[in-house]
This record gives sequence, structure tokens and C-alpha cells, in this order.
Amino acid sequence: MKRKALLLISLATIAFNNSIIIVNADTTNHSDEKRAEKFFKKIKNFNQKINQDILDKTVAANRTLKNKYQSTNEETLNLNRYWTTFIKKINYLKNDQLEIYVTADFKKLSQSKRSQIIEFTQQLALSQLDTFKAVSDLAYGESLAVTIFCDGNYLGRSLFMNNKEFRWKS
Repeated sequence: MKRKALLLISLATIAFNNSIIIVNADTTNHSDEKRAEKFFKKIKNFNQKINQDILDKTVAANRTLKNKYQSTNEETLNLNRYWTTFIKKINYLKNDQLEIYVTADFKKLSQSKRSQIIEFTQQLALSQLDTFKAVSDLAYGESLAVTIFCDGNYLGRSLFMNNKEFRWKS
């Protein structure tokens, strides 16, 4: 009797260890996918809107420069008016960061003027972002993290704990 019981336990253990367990692999949550698609569509629309705003401001600044027959040095002397002429494109990323693409002339500016232009860009992005999602007063004070590119190459970024100070590539 003991022998039969031991044999049955051994067979049951072998059968259990060798059995194939089939698990349904479809664990996707379709509502999460739809929510993600909706969110990325909103980000795409936001990026189009902010880049159109930059383009409109740049066209207006260039028109002003041409109408006054002023030299291109006027751009660097009056950054409050012509700062958008140094910005090609802005990309808002889902983790509240910005990628800013600048012109080659941007590299000729001093670091303080570069910083000033990037701060203007951060503030523009924050003001536009307020229509996309609520932005706290703290976010306005701290601003958004930024990575800057010129002609497809990394040019600089904001510091880790202070988004209003920048580290430039040497």
C-alpha cells in the first residue's frame, strides 16, 4: 500500500512538473492605449501651435528689420525684440522638457545673450503650455528643463536643479 501511494505521489509530481500551463498573453489595456494616443496627439498639436507662434514672431521681426534697413547686428543688440530670429523649432516632450533648435548665428552670441534667448523661449513655452495643461506658479518660477541643439548637434542644456542656468558645450 505504501508502495502504491509513493508511486502515485511520484507520478503526480512528474505530471505536474511536466505539464504545460497556457496563459492568455493578451494583457493590453486598450483604454490605456487610447489615452496615450490622445495625449500624444495633444502634444503634437501643442508643438505645432508653439512653432507657428515662433514662426509668426520671426516673420514679424524680420519684416521690421527689412523695413528699417537696419543691419543684422540689430538682432543681437535688441534681443527683446528679435530673439525669435535665433529659434528654429521648439519641441515639448511629455516629461515637461523642451528641445530647442537654434540657428547657426545663435552660436556667435555671448553666453549671457544665449541664456537670455533661452529664458524667453522657456517663458513663451510656459505661457502656451498653460492652454494645454495647468501650469503652477512654481513651474513659472522654476521654468522647464531645456536641451539646446544647433544644426543637429548638442549645444547645451539647463542645469539639473536650476532650469534658468545653462551649461554650454565647449
